[in-house]
Amino acid sequence: MDTYKVALNGTIKQAEVNIYYKPIKNVHLKVYRDLKANLSVPLDVPDDWIIKFLEERKEWISKQLDKYQKAKGYNNLSSFKSGSSTQYLGKDRRIIKELSPKNFVEEDEKKIILHLTDTSDEELSQRLLEKWWREQANDIFSREMEILYESVFKKYKIEKPSITIRKMKTLWGSCTPAKCKITLNEYLLKADLRCIQYVVLHELTHLIYPYHNNDFYSFLTIHMPDWKERKKELDLEVVQGL
Repeated sequence: MDTYKVALNGTIKQAEVNIYYKPIKNVHLKVYRDLKANLSVPLDVPDDWIIKFLEERKEWISKQLDKYQKAKGYNNLSSFKSGSSTQYLGKDRRIIKELSPKNFVEEDEKKIILHLTDTSDEELSQRLLEKWWREQANDIFSREMEILYESVFKKYKIEKPSITIRKMKTLWGSCTPAKCKITLNEYLLKADLRCIQYVVLHELTHLIYPYHNNDFYSFLTIHMPDWKERKKELDLEVVQGL
C-alpha cells in the first residue's frame, strides 16, 4: 500500500496520505503546507494497522489541512487583511492592525502587530509591514552569515561577502563569487532558523566551490550533516508569495 485515502469532515473532504516504509522504529505522520500528507512507518507494519492509525487521526489531519488551506490565500506580504496569517521564522503569525499614536511594528510568538495612526490606510499598512519585514530579514540573515563566516570561512582567507536582501520568485539565495556578494530572498524569513542557516551556508560555500559538484556537497555535509533534512523542510513547508 503506497497511499491511503482518508475521508474528512472539514473544508477538505479527503486526504491522500503517501505511505513510506523505512528502517525506522517509530511512526511519523506529517501534513505539509502544500496540503499533502506523508506517513513513514517501519518496514514490517501491516496495512490494517496503518488504516486503523490514520482513521484514528483523521480529525487531526483535517484540522491541519483546514489551517493551511485557510492561510493559503493570505500568506502573502503584498496583499493582506487584518487577522490573516503569514509565516515568520517557521511559525504562523496573525497580522493584526491596532490604532496607535505612532506607526510601528511589534511581534510575539503568535502575532505581528501593526500599530497605525490610521488603520484604514492600506498603503500605510503595507509600507510599514514591508519596511519592518525587510529590516528583520537583513538583521537576522546578516547575523547568521557573520556567525558562519567567523566559524567556518574566515580561515580560508575569503573576504567577508556583502549581503543584499530582495524579493526573488524562484531562488532562496544566490552568490556572485567574482563580486563576493550574496543575495537572499526576503521571503526566506518565513522559514525557521535552521533552514535560514542552511541557505546562508549554501551560498557562502559557493565562494569556495562555485559549482554544485561533489566537493561542494562534501563541504556542506562536513559543516552541516543534516543539510538535506533542512533543505527538504524548506522546500516542503515554506510557502512563498502565494
